[in-house]
Amino acid sequence: MCLYRLASPGLAAIGVLALVFHCAAHAADVQSVASIAPAGAAAAGAPPAQGRFAAADLFDAGQRALGERDYPAALHSLRQAAEQGYAPAQSTLAGMYLKGEGVAADDAVALKWYRKAAEQGLAEAQAILGLMYANGRGIAMNDAAAVHWFRRAAEQGNALGQSNLGVMYQEGRGVDKSDAEAAKWIRKAALQGEPLAEYNLGLLFRDARGVEEDVVEGAWWVTRSAEHENADAQAILGLMYAEGQGVHQDDAQALHWWRKGAEQGNALAQYYLGASLEAGRGVDADPEQARKWLMRSARQGLAQARDYLWAHGNISVEPAGR
Repeated sequence: MCLYRLASPGLAAIGVLALVFHCAAHAADVQSVASIAPAGAAAAGAPPAQGRFAAADLFDAGQRALGERDYPAALHSLRQAAEQGYAPAQSTLAGMYLKGEGVAADDAVALKWYRKAAEQGLAEAQAILGLMYANGRGIAMNDAAAVHWFRRAAEQGNALGQSNLGVMYQEGRGVDKSDAEAAKWIRKAALQGEPLAEYNLGLLFRDARGVEEDVVEGAWWVTRSAEHENADAQAILGLMYAEGQGVHQDDAQALHWWRKGAEQGNALAQYYLGASLEAGRGVDADPEQARKWLMRSARQGLAQARDYLWAHGNISVEPAGR
């Protein structure tokens, strides 16, 4: 049935700002704050041991204030710790500037602090610095520099760095294109539960790119990602259920996942949900709700939704912002 036939999407792009912000907000979660600075860090500009503990106390105070949304207090404590060379504080302060959280958003200032933390070896900062180079945020776009920082983070086991390094290999950005390298790094991140990597690994198995084709394995990974609230995965998992691709065909499950993705604002999920409501597939037909979701998808610029509305009612919709 042509309703469900769209070109297969490629890997999700690396420049997802929600990922950047998520990582920035949790930059120091994977290590105890008293042990972040690596051995020999004092020579690289980090504070000596006694200073690290003082900086760690300031960092803890800043984190508490940030959790309480006391931004002036958070900024005061984090800046003091950052200026003492404490990498977790530098990374968290950078995240505040990247998001405009309690301060005016400033990509250049965010970049400065992420770089300081990254140069001390903080993997989370390295991964985000790579994203800033890949997206041209606060600095000219530079794929080679992005790969450098993604690799440094990835080699420390950072899932965001691994995931994005894999996508750089898949797209041939800053490195020679290699499906095998892409699959290797994306799999490492997926095994850590990184939702975008889980989704991308599922697509690699589905499309036999860097791995042997296995639609069941692909559907399993896409399901993991969808359960982790990745809206792209929810849209594609709905399609897999609609077509019986790696899962038993189930229109009700397709509708369930499309609705979840649509409610998160995913244009593809909105289109599929609207078209299903219009056709009464897996649900009683509901033209009013169908039109609502199709219009939302079309306003986001999805050509299939605009074409559908035109073909089923001569409705012309221009994308938002035009």
